[in-house]
Amino acid sequence: MSETQSSPKMSVLSGRMSHLCAVIGSHMFMIGGYHKGEPEERFKDRDISVHLSDINIYSIRDATWRKVKARGDIPNRGSGMCMASHKQYIYAFGGLIINDSGQREFSNTVHELDTETMTWRFLQPVVGTNSPGVPDRPSIRDKAAMVYYNGALWVFAGWGTRIDRTQHNSRFVPDMSHEFVGWNNELWRFDLKTMKWNSPQCSGSAPSPRAAHTLTMYSDHRAILFGGRTREGRVSELYILNLNTLNWEGPLETGPGPEPRSLHTCTRLHDGNVLLLGGMNGNGDSVKAQWVLETGPDVKWKRVELCKEKLCARTWHTTAAYTVSENCSELLVFGGSPDNIWMPKHKYWANMVRFNYGVKPLYEICLDYISRCNEAEQPQNKEIVTDINSRKKVLEAASCSFIDSVPIYDMDSIGPTSAS
Repeated sequence: MSETQSSPKMSVLSGRMSHLCAVIGSHMFMIGGYHKGEPEERFKDRDISVHLSDINIYSIRDATWRKVKARGDIPNRGSGMCMASHKQYIYAFGGLIINDSGQREFSNTVHELDTETMTWRFLQPVVGTNSPGVPDRPSIRDKAAMVYYNGALWVFAGWGTRIDRTQHNSRFVPDMSHEFVGWNNELWRFDLKTMKWNSPQCSGSAPSPRAAHTLTMYSDHRAILFGGRTREGRVSELYILNLNTLNWEGPLETGPGPEPRSLHTCTRLHDGNVLLLGGMNGNGDSVKAQWVLETGPDVKWKRVELCKEKLCARTWHTTAAYTVSENCSELLVFGGSPDNIWMPKHKYWANMVRFNYGVKPLYEICLDYISRCNEAEQPQNKEIVTDINSRKKVLEAASCSFIDSVPIYDMDSIGPTSAS
């Protein structure tokens, strides 16, 4: 990152939603999203939201943001993209993008960001090798879900244009009010070495066509699929996809669990369990209830209350996990909207909420506390943390951090679709 242009450190980042984020090393990378723009002359009475393509890096150690200018094949601004990361690379697929003519359109492209050089690369797929009539790439779509596994990107489902021919047991369900767009339940694999797409045939019962769901790796070769929006409404179904055997298992019976939702986050924790935060429920409202999916022999949901005073309801946010130790994950939640995003005017969060899941080593807590103090105060604080009473204060302060200067901005809807 030393070779790229960057701005001075900032304590906060402007609010947004529908952005991408990934933790690599001790930094969280934030890409794009919706943001409030300047009102145009013909829209003086309301704010106009715009798509962003900026990249901001958050230092987990000193809790500051830095905006970085990338180079290379910079992707178009957009929303509803899905992402995965591996080593120093971040991959972005699809989305509803703003094309070079300023018009919105669905996409099926893959871009790779090298976070060491801050260089984007368009991954040109090899096409034309399939039999006539057999698709050689996914249809254009947004609100799909993607994971990295074994040298490939795996993309499932999404909302996009009509698919006249689907592979294997996949289906396309048109929206009742839009004949040429709808949901699908295709599974696609993009080999990062050969640059070829293929749609593998799976066994088991595949999830129904949907969008705005999550697909989360929780073991070496298994991924959890949860929730999403179907034509019938939002769902709380849970499936397991074995990427070795290409077998779907589900919907799983887990007993009492979360309400149906979409545009939520599911994040793997240090112990292999999965944390579910936020989302939009069946009424279109943002959800606050928090759940942990225990992924042992008997998969089941457990209701939790983590950082409950600060972790407010939100939709279309991001949650990233930083592994502190084998017994502790630090969660970083940013952005999203606390309101029904179908409303003409809604708000969105501009705060970072940090909290721990598990037992954080006292050494790490003290380092965090010291690094967040001003340089002039550090010598004094280094002495203070050796005192027993002050250590208790540090423990209380580090268990949940709320970094915020402008908590909420008003935002005009840019037109979420029924896929949300």
